[in-house]
This record gives sequence, C-alpha cells and structure tokens, in this order.
Amino acid sequence: MCSIPQKGVEHTLCSSEQMELEKIVNDTQDFTQRIHKVLGPHVFGDPSTLVVELSRVIGVLAESTLVTEGRRPAHPARSPRLAHDVADVLFLLIAISNHYHIDLEKAWDEWIPPTRARLGDDAFVQTVRDRVARARQQKAR
Repeated sequence: MCSIPQKGVEHTLCSSEQMELEKIVNDTQDFTQRIHKVLGPHVFGDPSTLVVELSRVIGVLAESTLVTEGRRPAHPARSPRLAHDVADVLFLLIAISNHYHIDLEKAWDEWIPPTRARLGDDAFVQTVRDRVARARQQKAR
C-alpha cells in the first residue's frame, strides 16, 4: 500500500503507483474539456455550478464515511464507494482551482507552514480540543 509522505513519519513509497499532483490537475483539465465538448460548456463551466456540485459530493462522501464506519446503514441502492467519493471531491476542488487559475502547489506551500505552526499555539490547540469534545458529547446523546 502506498501512502503520502509526511515529515517525520515512516511511510511506504510506491513511485510507479504514486500519482503526482500535476497529472491529477492535467487529467481534471482534460476531463473537464471533454465534459464541455460532450455535454456543453454550461456543465461545470460556471464556478457556482462547481461549488453546488462540490456540496453534493461532499454529502455523498459524508454518507459513505458514516456507512463505512458503521454509524449508518448502507442505502439499499448504493453501497459506499469511499475512494470514488474522495476522488469526486478532489476532481471538483481542482476544477474550481483551474477556473480561478490557482497554482495548487504554490497554494499548498503557502498554506502548510502556518498551519503546522498553529499546532504550537496553545490557544489554537485548546480550541480544537474543545470542538472535538463538544462533537463527542453531541454524538453520545
């Protein structure tokens, strides 16, 4: 099994199987162009449509996650497809970033250092712990 490398964490790399972000972005662009050609530019050509579709597939991902975790019974007409649903979300996020010409690698490189640094902020850590505790209390009800 391949995993995404994490600093300070042992991992297995499968370079022949590991997909690079550039390939995923290019595949998304190619597929989006194909959608426009086959179905018309109104399908996924507007960022508000992309965001609405993203909201829908996040709901499907949430459902698949709950079924996979045994917290909800599977829908009789649809078994959970967790990997497929994650890929759906990823596709739409990339399509949105493409629409706005966002360089995802640059955005990630700008986002990750301050986000990691927040883990050293006691107030932030306590806020997260409090949110998790509240969520667990609500779930227990």
